[in-house]
Amino acid sequence: MLNLIIPSSYTKVIEHSRLAIAFRETLAALKLDANSSATLRLTNNRVIRQYNNAWLGINAPTDVLSFENSYIDPETGEHYLGDIIISYEKARQQAKAGGHSLYYEVEMLFVHGLLHLAGYDHDQHDNLTEMSSMQDLILEKIHNPLQNSIQSAEK
Repeated sequence: MLNLIIPSSYTKVIEHSRLAIAFRETLAALKLDANSSATLRLTNNRVIRQYNNAWLGINAPTDVLSFENSYIDPETGEHYLGDIIISYEKARQQAKAGGHSLYYEVEMLFVHGLLHLAGYDHDQHDNLTEMSSMQDLILEKIHNPLQNSIQSAEK
């Protein structure tokens, strides 16, 4: 199950049904239990900056943060993967700079965040290649044109 926390001012752009499809396709591609769940929160640059500073020590807004919190809910048997936070403002800036729709950007960031929850990372070249390939495979399945969108974390 996908839990969405989206301010009403953002709901005109966000297609809940497509996010649900992206969630299901990511679970399938990663061979995760279909009875898995995660939470996606869309917020602004100010709030994501606070999280980025508190958790990573980076006092700047970012596009997406993932907080892995894998556990099995003893009451429902549901596998909870964790939480994803996306800055709507940062996504809008990146979409404009890239010349594509805001929705595609948010959807791509959501898949990216889910991959992080599943243990993928792009901190080294081999990890980048593996995560990028998986992200592109999922984006292709859901007809999102934003391929090769992961940037290396290597300095």
